[in-house]
Amino acid sequence: MLEVHVNFGNAGEASKVAREAVEKRLAAAANVHAPVQSFYWWQQEVRAAEEVPVVFKTTEMKVHDLMDFIARNHSYDTPGIVVHRPMTVHAKYLTWVEAEMRRPGRR
Repeated sequence: MLEVHVNFGNAGEASKVAREAVEKRLAAAANVHAPVQSFYWWQQEVRAAEEVPVVFKTTEMKVHDLMDFIARNHSYDTPGIVVHRPMTVHAKYLTWVEAEMRRPGRR
């Protein structure tokens, strides 16, 4: 199992992309978090913005399709799509994620 972390510009966009990714079975689950304050370099300046983090749960087999889907549907020119491999995952949760990712999703 892999976690894909992405920040979005607003809750509407975050929820829309999260839901569609789950419906298409690119992710078994997606957690849309409360807004955070982000600071980053962009076009030679330090910027500040409120962003909405989302954590997607997926598998090795689907991670690249998920990343492509997020990039195509994200409003940022350069979205930060970061993949993490958890050190350990509860066995029942891992089994559930893997089973869900084998089922067909909506097109």
